[in-house]
Amino acid sequence: MAVHEAGHAVARLCLGLGTLEMMTIEAAEGGAISWRFDRLDDQTEELLTAVLVATLAGRAAEEEFIGSVAASSGGGPEFSDLAQATDIAFQMEATLGFGRTRPLLYRATSEPALLLALDADLKESVDARLETAHAAARKLVSLHRNAVEFLAAELLAHGTLEGPRLDGLVAQVREAISQ
Repeated sequence: MAVHEAGHAVARLCLGLGTLEMMTIEAAEGGAISWRFDRLDDQTEELLTAVLVATLAGRAAEEEFIGSVAASSGGGPEFSDLAQATDIAFQMEATLGFGRTRPLLYRATSEPALLLALDADLKESVDARLETAHAAARKLVSLHRNAVEFLAAELLAHGTLEGPRLDGLVAQVREAISQ
């Protein structure tokens, strides 16, 4: 769990996705991080792709460091990284105008899973976006292995990181990833 959350955190730091406010492996649902955007940029394809990479970075870290993944990436939609990533990729392809095919066709639905089951092209596009983001996440956590290990060890030692302790650790990680 610590490796998973550290993967998310390092990815968000590397991709410039705001300020990390808290990391924990003690939450009722398991591990969690909270962060806030520091800027109010438009939701560009590049920004959403970075969020997608960061969302998959926990699972990627498990694969890179442990060699397997836990079911914690799945589960209910409110806690599932896979559900959140699929939703982001679906929205990018179906409703936000970033689709690789038919970008002008707006395909909103209250049942994305049904639309994915019925539209093979859309399913392939969403899956391709997920696979590309996952590969980028694996590369990122592998490249910044020391930062992931450092944050994971701190999480194991303290359970929850926030406030000045987290700020100090983030400063150390930012310095390490900028080298």
